[in-house]
Amino acid sequence: MPEFLNRLFRLERGEWPKLLQFGLFGFLLQTGMGIGFSAGDAAFLSHVGADRLPLVFMLTPLVMLFYTVVFSYLMVRFSIGRTVDVTMAMLVTGGLGFWALIGSDLPPGWQAPLYFALKLYLAMWYIALYSLFWNYTDAYFDIQDAKRMFPLFAAFCAFGTATGALIVSVFADVVPVQQFFLLWAVIAIGTFPLARLLQRRWRQIAESDADFEENSASAVSQLAAVAKAFGQSRYTVVFTLTLFVTLLMTNLAEYQYSMVLQKGRDEAGLAALFGALYAAANLFNLVTCLFVFNRLVGRLGVRNVAFIQPLTYFAVFGWFFLQGGTGAALAAFFAYHGVLTSIEYNNQNLLFNAVPSRVKRPLRTVMEGMAEPLASLVAGGLLLYAASRLDLRELSGIGIITGGALIAIVVALRQLYPLAMTTNMRQGWMNFGDSAAASPEFEPEARAALEQALHSNGPAAQLARALLETDTLPPPSWADTREVDELVALLAHEDPQRRRGVAEALFAAASAEDIHIVSPLASRLPALEPAERQCIIALLEHLCDSEAIDDVLLATAELAPRERRAIVTMLTGIGETAIPRLIAGMRQRSFSLRARAIAARALAELSYAQFAAHLDRLVREELHEARNLLDSADVLDDEPGVQASLMLLARAQRERVGATLDFVLELLAIGGLLPNFDLLIVSLHSANAKVRGNAIESIESGIDGQLFRLLEPLLLPRALSPRSGKRARSMDQILRAALTSGQPVEMALAADALYGRLDAAEFAARIQDVIQPGMPGLLRGHLLALMGFDDGQEWRLLDLLGALASDPELRVATLESLLVLAETVQDHPAPEGALQGMAGGKPFWVAFRALRNVAERFPDLALVLLKAQYDRRYAA
Repeated sequence: MPEFLNRLFRLERGEWPKLLQFGLFGFLLQTGMGIGFSAGDAAFLSHVGADRLPLVFMLTPLVMLFYTVVFSYLMVRFSIGRTVDVTMAMLVTGGLGFWALIGSDLPPGWQAPLYFALKLYLAMWYIALYSLFWNYTDAYFDIQDAKRMFPLFAAFCAFGTATGALIVSVFADVVPVQQFFLLWAVIAIGTFPLARLLQRRWRQIAESDADFEENSASAVSQLAAVAKAFGQSRYTVVFTLTLFVTLLMTNLAEYQYSMVLQKGRDEAGLAALFGALYAAANLFNLVTCLFVFNRLVGRLGVRNVAFIQPLTYFAVFGWFFLQGGTGAALAAFFAYHGVLTSIEYNNQNLLFNAVPSRVKRPLRTVMEGMAEPLASLVAGGLLLYAASRLDLRELSGIGIITGGALIAIVVALRQLYPLAMTTNMRQGWMNFGDSAAASPEFEPEARAALEQALHSNGPAAQLARALLETDTLPPPSWADTREVDELVALLAHEDPQRRRGVAEALFAAASAEDIHIVSPLASRLPALEPAERQCIIALLEHLCDSEAIDDVLLATAELAPRERRAIVTMLTGIGETAIPRLIAGMRQRSFSLRARAIAARALAELSYAQFAAHLDRLVREELHEARNLLDSADVLDDEPGVQASLMLLARAQRERVGATLDFVLELLAIGGLLPNFDLLIVSLHSANAKVRGNAIESIESGIDGQLFRLLEPLLLPRALSPRSGKRARSMDQILRAALTSGQPVEMALAADALYGRLDAAEFAARIQDVIQPGMPGLLRGHLLALMGFDDGQEWRLLDLLGALASDPELRVATLESLLVLAETVQDHPAPEGALQGMAGGKPFWVAFRALRNVAERFPDLALVLLKAQYDRRYAA
């Protein structure tokens, strides 16, 4: 039963306490609101009349101005929790006040002002409680959790409003109106301890990684930032305009249905009618929020759901225009209290994630606190002017025109939404588009020290040169006396000191006729120093032709990001003759995903049409393969008495799923469907749930629903469909697939696992298919070691990999980077320091210098080393 409920409501295990506690908070708030609205509307219409509603609309902005100023200040000066405390106190005071005033038999001259004040009080809390609850709740959930759980909270709110309305409807004939306001005050008192419990029990999520570092800004500066957001964010302006026009039409609809429904009913009759209508509308909202909205937004997306309310109002005012009567009035009531509440307001909660994140809470308070009252002011002025000049049918014509304008505004909002989400991601992490951030800035003393280091020998000079992006070392005196082939042989030396100047000399000596050196140079690239790689890549740009593209791509897996971009430029320079090889390289599964991404980027620059022709099919193939890998990893994890090689194989396959996700997103970004790829990947790997959630929302907004449903299991592991008891593939099939996958690590691990499960004859028969020219060096070496032909090597590479993968400081890094690191181990500690480990019962050391060199090329390893030194609350 619990699993069925989890699937039905799309919840994870352990989320029920949080759901029920926040849901109960919304239920109590809205129960009081349902009681107050049902009783207050009936009292106003029976003592004042619907024809005076325009005055209420025009006075609402004055009340909301007070609310907005006070609560905006509280929100930026104190905390959202303190704001909730103040709200509960005001609700208790207001409920007791109206209970006392309505029951005190005021003189007739004071009756109308009292009920005007009551209606304004209700209008204020209708906006204020909605804004407060969602501001409060939004602080505890990212957008992906919000898509699943906010509709459920809205269902609790709808159930609360329905409960309050039913209380009024049932007891309207026997309980005086003022007693309902006393009940509202009692409910507010009961809500206060629950709000305190929520603040103690759950931790808020920062809007961005900078949130906790920048929350010391003064209230004045934050309010100034709110004003600045309107000037710099077109999305914020258009979204505010959407709220304004939506509420303008809401006020017109309320006037229309109030004029129709008040005819022929007294106070008790109106209370019973509105109680029944509010209850029915909120039961509709309950069902919609529980079972419809999250599936609707999952199918259509946030941007497209925004069209539902404009189209609903357009249809309702069309009904009023063509026919009118009670049917149109009931449709208007349900458009306001049904569709607006259960769909539009829920969707607005998600749309608010795209406003500038650093000032989202005060900005939301200002937008909702002023856009809606200003709409009331405009609607009130229009209705006062039109009451004696236009009938309801002519007002409906104005509603139709306004509805058309609202649809046009939502079209603009839909276009701006993805860009606004991308801007939030950039603010949440770092601005990759800022050219000033692309290069370091040094203090004069630091620059002088680096320039001095250039004249020394060893790694310090190489690092200083890379940092200063200069080449001040003179070429060796023998540079012109060596033949090209001899220089290539010298470049293969392991000692950087012995290679000093060789790359520069080779660059000067080689010519276009030396095409034969491309392959050895490309294969040597990963082992060179950064400055040497930069020089050799420049040389390859002069020498390379389309025949050497495969060799270059094979070498790029272990290059740094900046060097891979240089390779893209080099491949693009070959021209159109490179296109067939680049297409093949992009699709070649035996190549690393980094190499395939380089081929894709170069192909897109040379011929976007050719790239686009393969994009959709390639993306879907990769996603299906990733899903198979996830299933295989699950089977490997479930294997009883798991071998070490099987555990590493499961990890390797999960890591390949992550790399496939990055590859697919890069393809989609190259294709123009997604925003800046680097920014997107950094945001997806953030530990801040809101930053990551915004990244996923940007992806969902950029691609079609069917493709996102293929991506979703990789972005959100909980989105995987429940496993059946029957395995999709057997262990033998999984190992066979890994052995022929073309991925060196997986092939070697699968061979190791088979060696432990089969006898010698079966093992030899099984590996015959992979023993062929061009087999990965890692697999060849491991097979030789298994057969006893390892030439007396001190460690097996897979043993070193397993040791590094279990090291407390390095185990979070990918197996890909750890494998490269394993190739640098030595049997003695380095003078500058080294990391020690044990493999095969023997100690080994990884020099810190080697660790830094590998980290330069693998961001995941660099991040592991960074996190070991940097204890920040939110880091990727």
